[in-house]
Amino acid sequence: MFENRFKWVAICVAVLMAVALVSAPAMAEKKTLKFGVVAWSEALALGSLIEHLMENEIGQDVEVINPDAGVAYTAIKNKELDLYIEAWLPLTHEAYWEKVASSVCDFGPIYEDASLGWAVPNYIPEDVLNSVEDLGKDEVKEKCKGRIVGIDPGSGLMQHSSLMMKEYPELEGWKLIEGSDAAMVAELKRSIQREEWIVVTLWRPHHAFGMFDIRYIDEPKGILGEEERSHMVGREDFMAVFPNKVSRFLTRFTMPIGVVDDLTYMYQVNEDTAAAKFVEKYPKLVDYWLNGISE
Repeated sequence: MFENRFKWVAICVAVLMAVALVSAPAMAEKKTLKFGVVAWSEALALGSLIEHLMENEIGQDVEVINPDAGVAYTAIKNKELDLYIEAWLPLTHEAYWEKVASSVCDFGPIYEDASLGWAVPNYIPEDVLNSVEDLGKDEVKEKCKGRIVGIDPGSGLMQHSSLMMKEYPELEGWKLIEGSDAAMVAELKRSIQREEWIVVTLWRPHHAFGMFDIRYIDEPKGILGEEERSHMVGREDFMAVFPNKVSRFLTRFTMPIGVVDDLTYMYQVNEDTAAAKFVEKYPKLVDYWLNGISE
């Protein structure tokens, strides 16, 4: 009897050891964080910094992809993405947010005081063009070639700009040109170099405000909203899937909009060195994000 029992125990131990050996690599393997960063100026800068800190300070592997905003919201809800920036609330991404709000983990605002607008170079006289309503002037329409140069069509900025095209009678005959952030900035730069008149869809924070002498024009109907907040959003079960240190870091990752402007400009100057330079310039802020230490 005892001999049979010994054999049974030995077999069980052998099986358990085999299972442990097979399972060990899978258990040791950390999940790579799939990070959605829409290809907008400040989002790319913020994404680069977050990736740098996660990989070099926290030890979390990150895979960055650049989906359109609409695709990103669907992916985060379906857990095809683990993390997404930036969710612009309450207005810009309102339509997307209503569909996913109950199915995501909201880490709160990265920054506040953000805004949407249409911008023009400052060499265009303010007494001629200072409001969307001034676009109804024949002189202005002719000099701007009847075009509003926009960004990617899936963005909240373009959705609200499209609504403006319908709500302002002064915009009759104008065209809202779809493109991308990079294409819009290239068109703005080219026009400024030639001192041509141009109207672009823009937002703050954006490196264009540091690169060029430009201004928002008034939008009396408030279709583009007022103050916005940019949120970090994770999959619904984010805190259960990733280590606590990652979640705590993301919860603390917030900064004044002026600091976002600075980071965005650093990234525009050199994508590869921006994150390291930011860490060197703002050590106390970074220390708080990583360790919760604040004076």
